[in-house]
Amino acid sequence: MTEPGRTTLRAMAAPLEVGDFRRYYVGQTASSFGDALTPLAIAFAVLDLTGSPADLGIVVLSTRVPVIALTLLGGALADRFQRRSVMLLADVVRFLAHGVTAALLLTGTAHVWMLVCLQLLAGMGSALFNPAAVGLVMSLAGKNLLQEANSLLSMSRSATSIVALGAAGALVATVGPGWAVLVDALTFLTSAAFLSRLPRAVAEERPARRPGLLASIGEGLGEVGRRSWLWVWILHVALTNLIAVSPVLVLGPYVAEEHLGGAPAWSAIGIAYAVGGLAGGVVAARWKPARPMVAALSFFLLMAPLPALLAVPAATWLLVPAAGLAGLQLVVYNVLQTTALQRSLPEEVVARAGSVVMLGALVAAPVGMGLAGPLAAVAGAGTVLAVSAALGVLFTVATLLVPAVWRVRAGYQTVV
Repeated sequence: MTEPGRTTLRAMAAPLEVGDFRRYYVGQTASSFGDALTPLAIAFAVLDLTGSPADLGIVVLSTRVPVIALTLLGGALADRFQRRSVMLLADVVRFLAHGVTAALLLTGTAHVWMLVCLQLLAGMGSALFNPAAVGLVMSLAGKNLLQEANSLLSMSRSATSIVALGAAGALVATVGPGWAVLVDALTFLTSAAFLSRLPRAVAEERPARRPGLLASIGEGLGEVGRRSWLWVWILHVALTNLIAVSPVLVLGPYVAEEHLGGAPAWSAIGIAYAVGGLAGGVVAARWKPARPMVAALSFFLLMAPLPALLAVPAATWLLVPAAGLAGLQLVVYNVLQTTALQRSLPEEVVARAGSVVMLGALVAAPVGMGLAGPLAAVAGAGTVLAVSAALGVLFTVATLLVPAVWRVRAGYQTVV
């Protein structure tokens, strides 16, 4: 008799039995590890160069601006040309950007303006890669295994972030940030190598041509606009990033420094968040709710305890499980959302629709982070975090009252 646990594990890992997806998964796991190394390495590289928080802010912003500006274009390109080819180009661009960054840091010739330019280039690569990946996973895993495939990718990102955070700190402390950035550059080559090994059937997949890129972007926006459930979901993603998630990212470290003993407490909270993400991947791989949008929105309510407890502030031993719940909800929410989008829209528009979802989150998050600090200076960090938790719950409950949310059912194309 087969053990139930082993049966469950095999079902979760079923997409890895598909050779094409397995190649992609290995490449993306390597790339995710590198991605988690770079933010810490770049931050300390800038601080080593000038010690200026303003310079650090400019460099961090330079990684986000091209992603925000070009994500819709990336979705249009992914639905117009071979998705694998678009992703290969993106990996090469990011390899060059991070490779040159590493070389400048290792030779001691880097200047802040150089890092800004190179981070802009790396951001352009991400804007091309991410929408195409949403569509390519459909081709590799097949619609029957989409949710399991998305869950495995999310679990991989959570696991690699735990390892990479420790590795980044060790590399920066011992041999310098340049070596950490170099490792990231090499992971993009690894991703490109596995993408290049995808079979002819995927390599030659060529979505239907569109009359032009601007028209293609407009068509994608029209597809989203025709589906009320989808633009309601995009609105929820944007507003909750603005009012619930961003304040935690900005004010959480401040609360930890002022009341919880500093970096060790925030590190424990961050690790718990990543562990929660791993648990969320397990849940998302096995749980297939009949109404995925209702389920995802309900899970988002698990985000509220973290900002609410930070507002008190509660002891670290209470914040750690709250962070675990927040990480769990994030992965379940994202997996159910991505899978619903992939299953409910025609394949030829999935990348463009996905780029609209990404854009909503990308624009809202920096705005929320920019507002959190000034608001805390006026009203206090505790007040901002408490209001953040309350508004996140209220807006999610209000979204659950929208009839279109309940009409999204698993496995069906949904137009309303």
